[in-house]
Amino acid sequence: MASTNTTHSHTGHANPTWKAEALAAIMRVASRLEQFTSHDVLEELASSSNVKTHDLRAIGAVMQQARNLRLISSIGLVRRNDRHSRNATTLWQSRVLEQPAETKGRQCK
Repeated sequence: MASTNTTHSHTGHANPTWKAEALAAIMRVASRLEQFTSHDVLEELASSSNVKTHDLRAIGAVMQQARNLRLISSIGLVRRNDRHSRNATTLWQSRVLEQPAETKGRQCK
């Protein structure tokens, strides 16, 4: 019987070194950008590593891992029309980006 969990099937066979490199790329992007998509992470990964995986859909599960580690949070969907995604994709908010000193400690009213 075929698995209905397609996310698991994409990451279950992904190169473990690639997954670790992808998580590191998420950290670098989240340290630099307030908001970003998985496309930004894949571009960072391509420019910083020669490690490959056979199925780039595995990036979704690595993004979820980063979310579970509280490095990023989902803030909705955006439309893309490029090679990476012709449909809506998740827009992520960095949770590791340093806030400017004048806004630290302030709460929104």
